[in-house]
Amino acid sequence: MKKIFISLLLTVTAANAEEQKPIATQAGEAITPYAEAFGETVSNTMMEFMAGGKGPLAEGARTNLQMQDQRERVANRGTRKSMKECIKPENVIDDDVKECTEGLREKTW
Repeated sequence: MKKIFISLLLTVTAANAEEQKPIATQAGEAITPYAEAFGETVSNTMMEFMAGGKGPLAEGARTNLQMQDQRERVANRGTRKSMKECIKPENVIDDDVKECTEGLREKTW
């Protein structure tokens, strides 16, 4: 914790030499990425905890986690390919082939 505080203080001091913003504003801007990462981690942990239960709240949490996973996969997908490039042997078309054409999965068959 001390290391984080010291690095934060050094960041604020260095920023103060370059800009004429109030120190509190500079400190807030410096810790914003850490606060956002912490908040996201807590949110994901709670969502995973709730998804392990039963009932409508758990179903909603599971749906939310699936949607987050899908958004991450779409954001990180590769190039789209044609069906001809992705089709499985013997002209089998399944979810793997669909994901390959959308650039979400590499062809491994």
